[in-house]
Amino acid sequence: MSTPPRVTLPSTASVEQWDVRGGHRAVLHAGLEDSHTWIVMVPGFTGSKEDFIALPDLLVEGGVGMLTFDQFGQYESASSDDPAAYSLDALAEDVGSIIAIAHERFGRSDPPHLLGHSFGGLVAQQAVVNGQFDIRSFIAFCTGPGALPPERWGALPDLVAALPHTDLAELWQRKLELDEAAGVLAPPEEIQDFLRTRWVRNHPNQLKQFAHTLMEQPSFTDRLRQKVEAGLATSVIWGEHDDAWPIVTQQRMAHELGVSGVEIPGVGHSPNAEAPELTARTLVQVLHA
Repeated sequence: MSTPPRVTLPSTASVEQWDVRGGHRAVLHAGLEDSHTWIVMVPGFTGSKEDFIALPDLLVEGGVGMLTFDQFGQYESASSDDPAAYSLDALAEDVGSIIAIAHERFGRSDPPHLLGHSFGGLVAQQAVVNGQFDIRSFIAFCTGPGALPPERWGALPDLVAALPHTDLAELWQRKLELDEAAGVLAPPEEIQDFLRTRWVRNHPNQLKQFAHTLMEQPSFTDRLRQKVEAGLATSVIWGEHDDAWPIVTQQRMAHELGVSGVEIPGVGHSPNAEAPELTARTLVQVLHA
Protein backbone atom coordinates (compact mmCIF):
# COMPACT_ATOMS: atom_id res chain seq x y z
CA MET A 1 0.00 0.00 0.00
CA SER A 2 1.49 3.33 -1.07
CA THR A 3 1.36 6.00 1.63
CA PRO A 4 1.28 9.44 0.01
CA PRO A 5 3.37 12.15 1.66
CA ARG A 6 0.33 14.43 1.66
CA VAL A 7 -3.31 14.37 0.61
CA THR A 8 -3.85 18.00 -0.41
CA LEU A 9 -4.19 18.53 -4.15
CA PRO A 10 -1.23 20.31 -5.82
CA SER A 11 -1.85 23.72 -7.36
CA THR A 12 -1.33 22.41 -10.90
CA ALA A 13 -3.75 19.48 -10.57
CA SER A 14 -7.48 18.91 -10.88
CA VAL A 15 -9.70 15.94 -10.00
CA GLU A 16 -12.74 15.11 -12.13
CA GLN A 17 -15.18 12.29 -12.71
CA TRP A 18 -15.09 10.85 -16.25
CA ASP A 19 -17.61 8.40 -17.69
CA VAL A 20 -15.84 5.13 -18.52
CA ARG A 21 -17.44 1.72 -19.14
CA GLY A 22 -20.82 2.99 -18.03
CA GLY A 23 -19.55 4.25 -14.68
CA HIS A 24 -17.51 7.12 -13.32
CA ARG A 25 -13.75 7.15 -12.92
CA ALA A 26 -12.01 9.56 -10.58
CA VAL A 27 -9.23 11.18 -12.63
CA LEU A 28 -6.38 13.43 -11.47
CA HIS A 29 -4.65 15.43 -14.18
CA ALA A 30 -2.19 18.30 -14.51
CA GLY A 31 -0.59 20.22 -17.36
CA LEU A 32 -2.39 18.44 -20.18
CA GLU A 33 -3.36 21.62 -22.01
CA ASP A 34 0.12 22.85 -22.88
CA SER A 35 2.80 20.35 -21.86
CA HIS A 36 5.42 19.17 -24.34
CA THR A 37 4.54 15.53 -23.64
CA TRP A 38 2.33 13.62 -21.18
CA ILE A 39 2.19 10.43 -19.16
CA VAL A 40 -0.64 8.22 -17.91
CA MET A 41 0.07 6.49 -14.58
CA VAL A 42 -1.81 3.35 -13.52
CA PRO A 43 -1.87 2.76 -9.73
CA GLY A 44 -1.43 -0.55 -8.01
CA PHE A 45 -3.26 -2.91 -5.66
CA THR A 46 -5.03 -1.03 -2.81
CA GLY A 47 -3.77 2.18 -4.43
CA SER A 48 -5.39 5.18 -6.06
CA LYS A 49 -4.64 8.38 -7.95
CA GLU A 50 -3.28 9.80 -4.68
CA ASP A 51 -0.26 7.49 -4.99
CA PHE A 52 1.06 10.09 -7.46
CA ILE A 53 -0.21 13.23 -5.72
CA ALA A 54 3.29 14.58 -5.04
CA LEU A 55 4.34 14.45 -8.71
CA PRO A 56 2.17 16.87 -10.75
CA ASP A 57 3.99 20.13 -9.92
CA LEU A 58 7.36 18.46 -10.42
CA LEU A 59 6.46 16.84 -13.73
CA VAL A 60 4.77 19.94 -15.13
CA GLU A 61 7.88 21.94 -14.25
CA GLY A 62 9.82 19.42 -16.32
CA GLY A 63 7.49 19.84 -19.29
CA VAL A 64 5.47 16.68 -18.69
CA GLY A 65 1.71 16.67 -18.22
CA MET A 66 0.29 13.81 -16.21
CA LEU A 67 -2.91 11.86 -15.71
CA THR A 68 -3.76 9.19 -13.18
CA PHE A 69 -6.98 7.67 -11.90
CA ASP A 70 -8.63 5.31 -9.45
CA GLN A 71 -9.03 1.98 -11.19
CA PHE A 72 -12.42 0.28 -11.37
CA GLY A 73 -13.47 -0.62 -7.84
CA GLN A 74 -10.88 1.62 -6.17
CA TYR A 75 -11.62 4.53 -3.82
CA GLU A 76 -13.66 7.18 -5.73
CA SER A 77 -14.33 5.23 -8.93
CA ALA A 78 -17.34 3.09 -9.82
CA SER A 79 -17.43 -0.60 -8.99
CA SER A 80 -19.38 -3.78 -9.75
CA ASP A 81 -20.41 -6.97 -7.98
CA ASP A 82 -19.36 -8.93 -11.08
CA PRO A 83 -15.87 -10.45 -10.62
CA ALA A 84 -15.35 -10.45 -14.40
CA ALA A 85 -15.47 -6.65 -14.37
CA TYR A 86 -12.01 -6.68 -12.77
CA SER A 87 -10.22 -8.76 -15.42
CA LEU A 88 -6.97 -7.39 -16.80
CA ASP A 89 -8.55 -7.08 -20.24
CA ALA A 90 -11.37 -4.93 -18.87
CA LEU A 91 -8.97 -2.78 -16.84
CA ALA A 92 -6.71 -2.36 -19.88
CA GLU A 93 -9.67 -1.19 -21.96
CA ASP A 94 -10.37 1.39 -19.23
CA VAL A 95 -6.88 2.82 -19.76
CA GLY A 96 -7.59 3.22 -23.46
CA SER A 97 -10.94 4.87 -22.79
CA ILE A 98 -9.37 7.35 -20.38
CA ILE A 99 -6.66 8.21 -22.91
CA ALA A 100 -9.33 8.76 -25.61
CA ILE A 101 -11.25 11.12 -23.31
CA ALA A 102 -8.06 13.05 -22.55
CA HIS A 103 -7.31 13.42 -26.27
CA GLU A 104 -10.72 14.94 -26.85
CA ARG A 105 -10.95 16.97 -23.65
CA PHE A 106 -7.54 18.63 -23.99
CA GLY A 107 -7.19 18.68 -27.77
CA ARG A 108 -4.11 16.48 -27.78
CA SER A 109 -3.19 14.42 -30.82
CA ASP A 110 0.08 12.97 -29.45
CA PRO A 111 0.09 9.55 -27.76
CA PRO A 112 1.00 9.50 -24.07
CA HIS A 113 3.72 7.63 -22.29
CA LEU A 114 2.26 4.84 -20.14
CA LEU A 115 3.52 3.93 -16.66
CA GLY A 116 2.19 1.06 -14.58
CA HIS A 117 3.08 0.82 -10.89
CA SER A 118 3.01 -2.56 -9.13
CA PHE A 119 -0.33 -4.25 -9.95
CA GLY A 120 -0.91 -1.33 -12.31
CA GLY A 121 2.13 -2.59 -14.20
CA LEU A 122 0.26 -5.79 -15.02
CA VAL A 123 -2.72 -3.74 -16.23
CA ALA A 124 -0.42 -1.55 -18.33
CA GLN A 125 1.36 -4.57 -19.82
CA GLN A 126 -2.01 -6.07 -20.76
CA ALA A 127 -2.88 -2.79 -22.46
CA VAL A 128 0.43 -2.75 -24.34
CA VAL A 129 0.20 -6.32 -25.64
CA ASN A 130 -3.46 -5.86 -26.58
CA GLY A 131 -2.36 -2.96 -28.78
CA GLN A 132 -5.75 -1.23 -28.81
CA PHE A 133 -4.35 2.30 -28.58
CA ASP A 134 -1.10 4.13 -29.32
CA ILE A 135 1.46 5.03 -26.69
CA ARG A 136 4.78 6.79 -27.04
CA SER A 137 6.64 4.61 -24.53
CA PHE A 138 6.03 2.17 -21.68
CA ILE A 139 7.54 2.22 -18.18
CA ALA A 140 7.28 -0.84 -15.93
CA PHE A 141 7.56 0.84 -12.52
CA CYS A 142 8.29 -1.34 -9.48
CA THR A 143 6.45 -4.21 -11.10
CA GLY A 144 7.20 -7.57 -12.63
CA PRO A 145 6.55 -9.58 -15.77
CA GLY A 146 3.69 -11.51 -14.18
CA ALA A 147 2.54 -12.84 -10.82
CA LEU A 148 4.44 -12.21 -7.62
CA PRO A 149 6.54 -15.21 -6.55
CA PRO A 150 4.85 -17.14 -3.71
CA GLU A 151 7.43 -15.98 -1.16
CA ARG A 152 6.26 -12.40 -1.81
CA TRP A 153 2.52 -13.06 -1.52
CA GLY A 154 2.48 -11.95 2.11
CA ALA A 155 -1.09 -11.55 3.34
CA LEU A 156 -2.72 -12.00 -0.08
CA PRO A 157 -4.01 -15.58 0.55
CA ASP A 158 -5.37 -14.57 3.97
CA LEU A 159 -7.07 -11.53 2.44
CA VAL A 160 -8.75 -13.63 -0.25
CA ALA A 161 -9.93 -16.11 2.40
CA ALA A 162 -11.26 -13.36 4.67
CA LEU A 163 -13.04 -11.16 2.15
CA PRO A 164 -16.26 -13.16 1.70
CA HIS A 165 -17.20 -12.87 5.36
CA THR A 166 -15.14 -10.03 6.88
CA ASP A 167 -15.95 -6.33 6.79
CA LEU A 168 -13.24 -4.12 5.29
CA ALA A 169 -13.30 -1.88 8.36
CA GLU A 170 -12.55 -4.92 10.51
CA LEU A 171 -9.68 -5.91 8.26
CA TRP A 172 -8.29 -2.40 8.52
CA GLN A 173 -8.36 -2.60 12.31
CA ARG A 174 -6.51 -5.91 12.17
CA LYS A 175 -3.87 -4.26 9.98
CA LEU A 176 -3.39 -1.44 12.47
CA GLU A 177 -2.96 -3.94 15.29
CA LEU A 178 -0.39 -5.93 13.32
CA ASP A 179 1.48 -2.74 12.39
CA GLU A 180 1.57 -1.64 16.02
CA ALA A 181 2.83 -5.04 17.16
CA ALA A 182 5.56 -4.90 14.50
CA GLY A 183 6.62 -1.41 15.55
CA VAL A 184 5.54 0.22 12.29
CA LEU A 185 5.33 3.98 12.71
CA ALA A 186 1.90 5.41 11.92
CA PRO A 187 1.74 8.31 9.44
CA PRO A 188 0.30 11.69 10.45
CA GLU A 189 -3.37 11.57 11.43
CA GLU A 190 -4.61 13.25 8.22
CA ILE A 191 -2.87 10.65 6.07
CA GLN A 192 -3.94 7.77 8.31
CA ASP A 193 -7.56 8.91 8.01
CA PHE A 194 -7.21 9.02 4.23
CA LEU A 195 -5.66 5.55 4.09
CA ARG A 196 -8.53 4.09 6.13
CA THR A 197 -11.18 5.85 4.03
CA ARG A 198 -9.55 4.67 0.80
CA TRP A 199 -9.31 1.09 2.06
CA VAL A 200 -12.94 0.76 3.13
CA ARG A 201 -14.15 2.30 -0.14
CA ASN A 202 -12.52 -0.44 -2.21
CA HIS A 203 -15.01 -2.98 -3.53
CA PRO A 204 -14.36 -6.41 -1.94
CA ASN A 205 -14.62 -8.15 -5.33
CA GLN A 206 -12.02 -5.78 -6.74
CA LEU A 207 -9.61 -6.60 -3.92
CA LYS A 208 -10.23 -10.32 -4.34
CA GLN A 209 -9.78 -10.37 -8.12
CA PHE A 210 -6.72 -8.09 -8.03
CA ALA A 211 -5.18 -10.41 -5.40
CA HIS A 212 -5.84 -13.47 -7.57
CA THR A 213 -4.17 -11.73 -10.52
CA LEU A 214 -1.13 -10.89 -8.41
CA MET A 215 -0.78 -14.56 -7.50
CA GLU A 216 -1.70 -16.17 -10.84
CA GLN A 217 -0.88 -13.93 -13.83
CA PRO A 218 1.41 -15.61 -16.42
CA SER A 219 4.42 -13.68 -17.67
CA PHE A 220 3.94 -11.01 -20.31
CA THR A 221 7.59 -11.04 -21.35
CA ASP A 222 7.32 -12.91 -24.66
CA ARG A 223 4.39 -10.82 -25.89
CA LEU A 224 5.87 -7.57 -24.58
CA ARG A 225 9.19 -8.33 -26.26
CA GLN A 226 7.39 -8.41 -29.60
CA LYS A 227 6.22 -4.84 -29.00
CA VAL A 228 9.73 -3.76 -28.01
CA GLU A 229 11.22 -5.38 -31.11
CA ALA A 230 8.59 -3.55 -33.18
CA GLY A 231 9.91 -0.24 -31.85
CA LEU A 232 8.11 0.51 -28.56
CA ALA A 233 10.46 2.42 -26.27
CA THR A 234 10.36 0.66 -22.90
CA SER A 235 12.07 1.05 -19.52
CA VAL A 236 12.02 -0.94 -16.30
CA ILE A 237 12.42 1.14 -13.13
CA TRP A 238 12.59 -0.11 -9.55
CA GLY A 239 13.47 1.14 -6.08
CA GLU A 240 16.73 0.02 -4.48
CA HIS A 241 14.84 -1.59 -1.57
CA ASP A 242 11.73 -2.76 -3.43
CA ASP A 243 10.08 -5.54 -1.40
CA ALA A 244 7.41 -6.66 -3.89
CA TRP A 245 8.79 -8.30 -7.04
CA PRO A 246 12.41 -9.26 -6.28
CA ILE A 247 14.89 -6.82 -7.76
CA VAL A 248 16.60 -9.66 -9.59
CA THR A 249 13.26 -10.41 -11.26
CA GLN A 250 12.91 -6.81 -12.42
CA GLN A 251 16.51 -6.78 -13.64
CA ARG A 252 15.92 -10.01 -15.55
CA MET A 253 12.73 -8.53 -17.01
CA ALA A 254 14.72 -5.60 -18.43
CA HIS A 255 17.43 -7.95 -19.74
CA GLU A 256 14.96 -10.32 -21.43
CA LEU A 257 13.15 -7.39 -23.04
CA GLY A 258 16.47 -5.90 -24.16
CA VAL A 259 15.68 -2.53 -22.57
CA SER A 260 17.27 -0.25 -19.99
CA GLY A 261 16.82 -0.89 -16.30
CA VAL A 262 16.97 2.01 -13.85
CA GLU A 263 17.34 1.74 -10.08
CA ILE A 264 16.18 4.66 -7.91
CA PRO A 265 18.47 4.71 -4.85
CA GLY A 266 17.30 4.80 -1.26
CA VAL A 267 13.64 3.93 -1.84
CA GLY A 268 11.39 0.90 -1.71
CA HIS A 269 8.28 -0.16 -3.60
CA SER A 270 6.73 3.31 -3.98
CA PRO A 271 9.40 5.82 -5.05
CA ASN A 272 6.60 8.14 -6.22
CA ALA A 273 5.50 8.53 -2.58
CA GLU A 274 8.80 8.02 -0.79
CA ALA A 275 11.02 10.34 -2.86
CA PRO A 276 8.85 12.33 -5.29
CA GLU A 277 11.54 14.84 -6.30
CA LEU A 278 14.03 12.11 -7.21
CA THR A 279 11.30 10.08 -8.91
CA ALA A 280 10.13 13.04 -10.98
CA ARG A 281 13.69 13.82 -12.09
CA THR A 282 14.20 10.20 -13.08
CA LEU A 283 10.95 10.08 -15.04
CA VAL A 284 11.59 13.38 -16.82
CA GLN A 285 15.04 12.15 -17.87
CA VAL A 286 13.62 8.84 -19.13
CA LEU A 287 10.73 10.46 -20.96
CA HIS A 288 12.77 13.13 -22.66
CA ALA A 289 15.31 10.50 -23.72
